[in-house]
Amino acid sequence: MFVAIKIITNKQFTIRNFKCTRKAMENFEIKKIRDDIKNVFLAGIEAVKPEVIIKNKIKINNEKLIIDNDNCIEINNNIYMIGFGKAVMGMSMMMEKILGQRLKNGIVSIPRGSINNHAKNINISGDKIKQEISNVINYRENGINNQPDEETLATTRDIINMSNNLSANDVIIILISGGGSALLTMPIINISLDVKLSICKKLHNAGANIKELNMIRQKLSIVKAGGLAKAAYPAKIIGLIMSDVIDDPVDLIASGPTVFSHKNSTVDVLKKYHIYDDLDENLKTIFNSVDDGDNDLSIMLDDKGKFKHVNNFIICNNKTAIQAIQDECFRKNLKSIILFDNLEGMVDDISKMYSILTKLICQTWSNDLSSNEFINIIKSDSRLSKINEDKINEILLLINSSDVREIILISGGEPSIVVKGSGKGGRNQHLALLFSRDYANQVKSQFESFDKFKVVFFSGGTDGQDGPTDAAGAFGYPELILNNDAENKLNAEFHLEHNDSYNFYKNINNSEDLLITGLTGTNVMDIHLIYIFKKI
Repeated sequence: MFVAIKIITNKQFTIRNFKCTRKAMENFEIKKIRDDIKNVFLAGIEAVKPEVIIKNKIKINNEKLIIDNDNCIEINNNIYMIGFGKAVMGMSMMMEKILGQRLKNGIVSIPRGSINNHAKNINISGDKIKQEISNVINYRENGINNQPDEETLATTRDIINMSNNLSANDVIIILISGGGSALLTMPIINISLDVKLSICKKLHNAGANIKELNMIRQKLSIVKAGGLAKAAYPAKIIGLIMSDVIDDPVDLIASGPTVFSHKNSTVDVLKKYHIYDDLDENLKTIFNSVDDGDNDLSIMLDDKGKFKHVNNFIICNNKTAIQAIQDECFRKNLKSIILFDNLEGMVDDISKMYSILTKLICQTWSNDLSSNEFINIIKSDSRLSKINEDKINEILLLINSSDVREIILISGGEPSIVVKGSGKGGRNQHLALLFSRDYANQVKSQFESFDKFKVVFFSGGTDGQDGPTDAAGAFGYPELILNNDAENKLNAEFHLEHNDSYNFYKNINNSEDLLITGLTGTNVMDIHLIYIFKKI
C-alpha cells in the first residue's frame, strides 16, 4: 500500500512538473516575442522623434531655408516661430539651433510636463534643459489629459496677438504636430470652452473619427480652418507639420490652422451620432451656417482657394514610423510585411479582421489550407476586404518559404472606439484585449492544432499615452483568455464592456502586458504589430 501511494504521488508530481514546465516555456516564448515587439516599436518611435526629423529635414544655405532637400524658401533676419502639439518641444528646440540669431521671437504651446519629459528623452537633467531653453522662445505648458484649459486659452490669445503684429517683411515658422488642436484653442464668440469640449467629448465617445471631430472643432473655432493664417497675414508663413491624421490632409491636422477651409454645415456629422437634436437653438444655427462671411479673404487667397502667403510641408507621418519598424525587423532578421499604413474603422471590426487573418495564416502555414483556399477565403469574407491582393501574395511568399520561422505584420493608423463604460483604458489597450478574445474564440475549439504557433498582438500609440493612462498600449494573445478564467478570475468581457482594459492588464501577469514608455515627445498615430511564430 505504501509503495502504491508513493508511485501515485510521484506521478502527480511529474504531471504538475510537466504543467509548470510547459507554462514556463510558454511564458518564456511570450516574453521573448514581447521584447522583440517592444524593440521594433521603439525603433519606430525613435525615427519620428521631432529633433531627429527637424535635423534631417531642415537646413539653411545662403539664407535659404531648405526643406527635405528640395523646397527652398528665402528667409531673412526677421523670423518668428509659433508651435503647438505633442512633438513641438523637440521641433522647436532643434529649429532654434538651426536658425540661430535669425530667430527674433516665438511662442510654443506644449502639454504639461513636456520640458522635463524632453529632458528625459534626450538624457539630460531638468536643470540642464532649462539652461538650454533660450529667452527667445516662450515655452508654455498647458492642457490636461489632451484637453485644453484656461491656460491654453491665454496661450492662444498671446499667439494671436503676436501674429497680428507681424508685417509683410516677416517670416513666421509654424510648427504643427498631433495634439495641436487641443493646444491651440479659441472658441468663437458666445461659445464657452466647456460647451465646445462637451460636444467634442460626446462625439468622441460615440465613435466619431478624427476627421469628423476636427470638422466640429473647426466650426467652433476662431483659429482653426485657417484662422491662424488669417491672423498672421501678410507675413510669410512656413508650416512644418508632423502628421497624425490618415493620408495627411493638411486641412485637418491640428484642425488646419494654416489652411483655408469653408466652414460648411456640420449637421450631418452631429445627426450621425445622435447629438444634434439635444443642442440648443443657438448651436443648431451655428452648425447649420455655411461660411464665416470673412470679407478680407479675397486678398489672401489665390484662384485655387489657397492662402498666397502660406507654404505647408508634411515632414513626417505614420509611414515614417512603420518603415523604420520594418527596417529594424530586417536588421534583426525578422520577416515582416507592412499590411496597412492608413487603417481606420471601429476597433471591434479591426480586431475581427486581424484575428481571422491570423487564423488563416496559421492554417495555411501548417498546410491545413492550400494557397488558393487562403486567397479565396480572404476575397470572399467582407471582414477582410481591406486586405489587398499584393499583401495576400506577400504573406503567401513568406509562409511558403522553408526558412521562415516568424512573420510580423505591421500596420499604422487610428481606429475609433465607442465608449460605453466609465472604466479606465484607451483604444490601443482595448484593441489588444479584443484581439485576445477574438483570436481565442477563433482557435479554442482546435487549440491543439494551433499550439504549434505562438501569436502575440501589440497595439500602441506613438505618443506614449493611450487614453488617460500611463501606458502606450498593450499586448494581446489567446492565452490571456484561455488560461485566465481559472487562474486569475478576471473577466475580459466585463472589462471590455466597461472600457476598463487598463485595469484588466494592470491586474494580470504583474502588468507585464502593458507597455509603458512614458511620453515620447512625438505623435504619428498608432502602430499595430502581429507576431506569428512557428515552433519547430
